[in-house]
Amino acid sequence: MRKLRSVLVGTALAGALAAGIAAAPAQAATATTAGTASVAQAQYTKHWFSGSSSFGRGESRGDRSDYKGYWYHSNGRYYFDFNTYDRDRDRENTYIDFYYHDDNGWHNRRFSTGGHREWKFSFSDKNGFDGFRSRIGEGRSGDFDWGNYYRHSF
Repeated sequence: MRKLRSVLVGTALAGALAAGIAAAPAQAATATTAGTASVAQAQYTKHWFSGSSSFGRGESRGDRSDYKGYWYHSNGRYYFDFNTYDRDRDRENTYIDFYYHDDNGWHNRRFSTGGHREWKFSFSDKNGFDGFRSRIGEGRSGDFDWGNYYRHSF
């Protein structure tokens, strides 16, 4: 009986040891993959920017439209990603004016939404891209409640 118990304990220990040896390379591979992913994410730093529209007659501060986003520089390009929210649901659109500057002067891109929307785009740094400014407004054409500009130079 004692010999049978010793054989069973020895077999269990050998099995556990074999399982541990087999699991070690898988754990090492997982650690290496996680390390590689964190290095890839650490190659750039997100720079946050945001803004709110002004508010019209009869509206409270809570009814304003707003946006929040970030930009980063990677591999010779400036990447932008931002979300816009039209909070008052009054059937008037929210507009984002995004002005950027390069060797050829100032350029404008206008984005529009009636609710929530996300935009992603990028610019090459080869044309002398050296800054941007953005603002948000809400209303009807010619009567926007524009907020203040967010400005950034590189």
